[in-house]
Amino acid sequence: MPTAEQIFDVWAQNGKAEGMERGHYPRAIQALERIPLVAGEHALDLGCGNGWATRWLHSRTGRATGIDVAVNMVERAQAEARPEGLTFQRAAFTALPFPPGSIDHAWSMESLYYADDLPAALRNVLAALRPDGTLTVCTDFYLENPDSHSWPTDLDVHMVLLGREGWVEVLTEAGFEVEESFFCPDPDDPSSAPSLAVRARRPAER
Repeated sequence: MPTAEQIFDVWAQNGKAEGMERGHYPRAIQALERIPLVAGEHALDLGCGNGWATRWLHSRTGRATGIDVAVNMVERAQAEARPEGLTFQRAAFTALPFPPGSIDHAWSMESLYYADDLPAALRNVLAALRPDGTLTVCTDFYLENPDSHSWPTDLDVHMVLLGREGWVEVLTEAGFEVEESFFCPDPDDPSSAPSLAVRARRPAER
């Protein structure tokens, strides 16, 4: 069974990163625009691919980091011009290279479900976030979307299948407070399955 790293390295070489950007953007932007971003904050893109969402986050905050486990994806993201405050690096969800409390907002599109240990990955994200910092998970692979259920078999890769309630539960168990969960329909194709988005925050310190 190939790893997610191996699959995405091949996809980067085959130009699939740009196809994913075009496919995800109309739905993902609905979730991105609900993140309470403020200029000067540090935003993190988990599983950044070619970096399109990292660049969007940077345009709002002036400081954004994209991480990906696939070397070729990181190189693809780094190939474009990078303004000050925009960085990309290779890192795994279970070994985030950020000091505790140094991230204001984290974003994940179609990536966290590849984690071999999802609860551990979420706890690492929680530790990297400042108190009241947020994590927004956006995914097309979820229980209420039966057309996606064959993806682990089709790709021959490990994936964690959760539904709307399942994501709320796993985030809560990791220590987050879930603020909202919602579906993001494709405005150009209303008949297609929407993306599922869940936004949670690290509780404020008392």
